[in-house]
Amino acid sequence: MRKKWIIRFVTAIGFLLLLYPAVGNMFQRYRQSNVIASYQSDITKNDKEEIENEIRRAQEYNSMLFQSAGAVVDNMDQNILSDESYQSILSQSNSVMGSIEIPRIDVDLPIYHGTSEEVLSGGAGHQQGTSMPVGGENTHCVLTGHRGLPGASLFTRLDELAEGDLFFLKVMGQILAYRVFDTEIVEPDNTDILSISPGRDECSLVTCTPYGLNTHRLVIHGERVPYKEAEYEEISAGIPSERECFLILFPFILAGVMLVVKLWDWREKKYAQKYKKISKTDMLDHRHDPVYCRTSGRSSGSGKRRRKHGRRKYTVGG
Repeated sequence: MRKKWIIRFVTAIGFLLLLYPAVGNMFQRYRQSNVIASYQSDITKNDKEEIENEIRRAQEYNSMLFQSAGAVVDNMDQNILSDESYQSILSQSNSVMGSIEIPRIDVDLPIYHGTSEEVLSGGAGHQQGTSMPVGGENTHCVLTGHRGLPGASLFTRLDELAEGDLFFLKVMGQILAYRVFDTEIVEPDNTDILSISPGRDECSLVTCTPYGLNTHRLVIHGERVPYKEAEYEEISAGIPSERECFLILFPFILAGVMLVVKLWDWREKKYAQKYKKISKTDMLDHRHDPVYCRTSGRSSGSGKRRRKHGRRKYTVGG
């Protein structure tokens, strides 16, 4: 009995571990939605002048970034590109600078400053040294995100985006729409993806690839297009890839298989007990039958008994 309970306990623990990714992802999505809601609430409390001032600072940062292109030029205010300045621009509660929504793959994440492990475990990170996510000519914002974390989907389904799909940045009360125009896979140390194309307003999304190996980087390039609410409302989430469907359904498939095996085992035991009971009843019903007694080597009835004589056995009566 103890061994049976140990097996049941281990099986239950194993099943719960298989459920962890799905349950963890639900918890992370709930937390992320709360962070985004808190950010939007802070924005609504700010004065219009404060919001405009923050956007202006971000635009000045972007302008200086484009002019410098990594080099020091005359009359350049280097302080605006410093780490301290970077962390303060667009910063609201919890260092959130906005959010990114990708309806096609059901993603809605807060955007944080930087790309530290702490940042990427809970949302999208803004790559320092690239344009702030406020749009404008001569800008290229780069956002990064993890893929395949056990308890958070984040950018896991980014490879499902195709040319023409839209994603949206929501920053300081503004909604910026970007349409995917290119996808590429590059080496991790390739910095060309960070460069600004003169006259363009771009945003790139970066994550690791291949799934589970992470030896390269998947880059989704988007170009700014006018935001149209009707177009936004018409977008519906696509069906997850076969990989995602399998990962989601695998714990339940395994549970179903285990249940079928358990029911089959229960049925076999039940049948064996029933057969044993029928056999016992059958023996009792035939105990007065002389033919059955002779066949089974038994005797029945009054005055019948078994005696021993030496090493031989004989039956008296019947």
